[in-house]
Amino acid sequence: MVEQPQVTTAQIRDWCDRSRVPGDRPELTDTASLLIAAGYLTPAGRAIVVRRASTNRPLPAIDGGFGELRRLQRVIAQTEHQLAGPMVPGVVAAVLRNRLNGANRRREDLRKQVVNPKGVFAGGTRAIRRERRENVYLEIDERERLFAGLTCTPTPNVNSSSPMRRAGTVAMDRLAGVVGQVAAKSGSPQAEQWANQLLGVGREAAPLAGATAPGNASFVDGYETVLFIAGHYYDRVVGNPAWRSDHFAAQRTQVNLQAELAEIAADVIALRAVRIDLDRSKRDAGFDAAFAEQIDQRETTLRPVWTELLDRVQALVEVAHVVESAAIELRILAEYDKAATIDDRIDQLIARSGDREISADNSRRLTEQVRSGEEQLRIYRDVLQGNIARLSPAVPRELPARYEPS
Repeated sequence: MVEQPQVTTAQIRDWCDRSRVPGDRPELTDTASLLIAAGYLTPAGRAIVVRRASTNRPLPAIDGGFGELRRLQRVIAQTEHQLAGPMVPGVVAAVLRNRLNGANRRREDLRKQVVNPKGVFAGGTRAIRRERRENVYLEIDERERLFAGLTCTPTPNVNSSSPMRRAGTVAMDRLAGVVGQVAAKSGSPQAEQWANQLLGVGREAAPLAGATAPGNASFVDGYETVLFIAGHYYDRVVGNPAWRSDHFAAQRTQVNLQAELAEIAADVIALRAVRIDLDRSKRDAGFDAAFAEQIDQRETTLRPVWTELLDRVQALVEVAHVVESAAIELRILAEYDKAATIDDRIDQLIARSGDREISADNSRRLTEQVRSGEEQLRIYRDVLQGNIARLSPAVPRELPARYEPS
């Protein structure tokens, strides 16, 4: 009997409400990051990224993975925010501006690796025409959007690694003024040290109160959390040898996991954008009771969409769970096959020596074990069939311009 999945929809909802996933989670692969970033593209551009990923065509990549790009973008935003503060002393501001310029140059280098990568997209006129006919050529403007989306790659603990996330407060500004006076009297090394503390680098960087505990992965909000969960379990499915085996060849033709992840990302991004617009409208015109009530009704109407997205992600989680369980069965079957090979070799050796005969009971027992393993795999295939049916809703739901959970 197949074990029940360890992650339920209620658990996923709780993780999103807390913007935290338990356990040490690896960063998303390049393919998962690109598919999630494709949610920021137009439907045509998103389909091209999905098609390239599904057919194993080259896709942009950077050294260290796209999580590094997300962290770099965070440093740039934090530094710009700090420089905009009125209390940053000049000697510290000079150090921060120097670092900001270096970070911007690094980001521009990474942008070129995504927008104009070598050996990824067609370069010559004839090759571009051929890729356009095959509908796999991503236009320059779509690549720019893809890079912008990659700067928002769901990355664990990107906000808990630096005290700068609280920069700009009155307390930080006052502290900056005091340390700036000390730095001005003492020289540039102290200013460099203060900049290190501001940016959260070096040994002197003090940890934030309430920072993410070890063994947890924290995120900006519930939307980023659900995107990471979807990408994480997508990686676990496609990276599992059992999914790529002949046993699940039929299931691989029934669902396009790349398209599922990209569409989930597009819907989550649309929900977030709609929620931001609703909150802005309510903040600007919430003094009108009738208008505020109308906005609340729209939020209530959209709320089931969030539940549907959580169900789709949970179905993907179940697929990963079943595939991983099937992988264990496949390893057991492989050991059975190995044992059968050993028995054959022993049988041949005994036949040549004529000393003894192999036990017929052992052979029958091994045969029964192999048949039991094959029956278990059939059960896994049936369970996968149901999970795949849950991934894509029968009637695609059209979202308004762009919303958030609670």
